[in-house]
Amino acid sequence: MVDKFPPLPSMDGGKLRSAALLRRLAALGDVVVCCFEGEPGDRVAYRALGVDLRTVPWRPSALPVLRGLARTRSLSAARFWSDDLAATVRSAVREAPTDVLLVEHGQLGRYLECGSAGLSVLDMHNVDSVLASSYTNGSGPRAALAAVEARLLRGLERTVLATADVTLTVSRGDADLVRPWARELLVCPNGWDCQEPLPPAARPIVVFTALMSWAPNVDAAVWFAERVWPRVHSEVPGSELWLVGKDPTPAVRSLADAPGVVVTGTVPEIRPYLADARVAVAPLRSGGGTRLKVLEALDAGRPVVGTTVGLSGLEELDGRGLQTADSPDEMAGAVRAWLLDPGAAAEAGMDGHRAVTEAYGWDRCLAPFFARIAC
Repeated sequence: MVDKFPPLPSMDGGKLRSAALLRRLAALGDVVVCCFEGEPGDRVAYRALGVDLRTVPWRPSALPVLRGLARTRSLSAARFWSDDLAATVRSAVREAPTDVLLVEHGQLGRYLECGSAGLSVLDMHNVDSVLASSYTNGSGPRAALAAVEARLLRGLERTVLATADVTLTVSRGDADLVRPWARELLVCPNGWDCQEPLPPAARPIVVFTALMSWAPNVDAAVWFAERVWPRVHSEVPGSELWLVGKDPTPAVRSLADAPGVVVTGTVPEIRPYLADARVAVAPLRSGGGTRLKVLEALDAGRPVVGTTVGLSGLEELDGRGLQTADSPDEMAGAVRAWLLDPGAAAEAGMDGHRAVTEAYGWDRCLAPFFARIAC
């Protein structure tokens, strides 16, 4: 398995998906994970799984990025190309016959060329070219750069899709976008390790859980806090908005100055914050893939109000604990209604929990991949 950073411990959506794959692969045989050094990880967890974790330093400075740009032809992917990581992958593949070479994220797709295996697999957490295109709204240097990067990523995606024997996508919509260039496609939606639902929340608290340094999440937090939250807070006595997640940017931290807004920063676990919340939100206006944090909230028994983008890939759950709202008025109205009616919020949350349990357990979601590698 080739990944950006160690998937354990899993504190964001990408790592949660990689970790779910890793645990199930480790139950089948020997696994080597090749990635960049992340934050100090729990190597005990890898030893307990019998996984060989091999890391190299991540140095996204000028010279390595220029070498990466020559290799990937993409500005964002260039940051994750490393001759050292490529050598680590080649060494791991050469040491013993390799049944599966699994590369996580399209931006890492060039590592598929670092060795031969019985089956090469690209796991596209997002269609990155579409994600980059979503940043092109408006004008100015950032929009122009996003448009250039979207074109570059499309070129990279076409190359790596043609290289992989099998490509995994998280939704049928993503599969349709890349179908013309993929050799074989499998849809493996994001899933969740289901738990017991939490008791109903006593207070009118709204929670948005996300990695607060990722640009789409930052935009979502700012948009919701500035455009939606005042319409809720003014009509729901004692209501609070909790922005929960790692590495909040200055723009996110400054939102704590608004009435009723709490910015927690990095927390060890999300579930205690869901326990106190009556409603969760997914107010993204750009991005791709499917939101594991939405599944986490539903599994906990918390209804979710989200934008079309925020709930992308989960359309079949609409009405089962999910409500789509794209304008500030629509979103504020949906959030207010559940905050003011605890019984309805609890009922919707339980319906969402049942839906996730029935259809989104990881074993079910990843079954097409594991059936394929068993062939």
